Amino acid sequence: MPSRDLAPIGSPCWTDLWTSDVEGSRRFYSDLLGWQAQEPSPEFGGYFMFTSNGLPVAGAMGAMGDTPANDTWKVYLATDDLAKTVEAAASAGAQILFPPMEVADLGIQAVLVDPSGADLGAWQPGTFPGFTVLNENGAPSWFELLTRDYEGAVEFYRSVFHWETNTVGDSDEFRYSVMRDPSGEGELA
Repeated sequence: MPSRDLAPIGSPCWTDLWTSDVEGSRRFYSDLLGWQAQEPSPEFGGYFMFTSNGLPVAGAMGAMGDTPANDTWKVYLATDDLAKTVEAAASAGAQILFPPMEVADLGIQAVLVDPSGADLGAWQPGTFPGFTVLNENGAPSWFELLTRDYEGAVEFYRSVFHWETNTVGDSDEFRYSVMRDPSGEGELA
C-alpha cells in the first residue's frame, strides 16, 4: 500500500466535509467509497473521521452551534509554519475565516478564502499528518479548483504555498495547470 509519513509542503494533506446531514453523509460515503465512518468526537464538536482499511482518509462534521453547515468539502494544504502562511495569504488577498487554532496535539489549522473565492484550509501537523494513504481505491487522490480567475488563483498558490506548476492548457477554451510534486515524482493536484 503506497503511503507517506508527511505531506510535502503546499500539497493537499487533508479534506473534510461540513454537512447538514451527518448520518446521511456517514452512510453515503461509506456505501460509495467503502469508507468506515468513525464515531463523532464530542471533544471536537462532533467531528469524525472516515477511514479506509483503518487509516484516516477524510473528516466531517455537522453544524457548529447556530452556524448551519454549508454542505461543502474543504481541502487542507500542508505548511510547516502556519503563522507565516496565513500572513502571506492575507497579504496576497485571502480572507482569513478562522485564524490559526491548535487542535489538541494533532496540529494547527486555519481556514481561508482565496482571492478567487474558494474555501481552503491550511494544516501544520503535530501528531496527525493528515491522510497518509496514496494511490489506493478509496483514498483521496486528485483535487481541482474551478475558478473564474485562473491567473490570479495560480499566482496565489504559487506565492503562498510555493507551488511549482505545469501548464497543461493555456487557451481561451482550456486553461489548466497542475501542481508539480516537490519530490519530482509527478503531479499532486
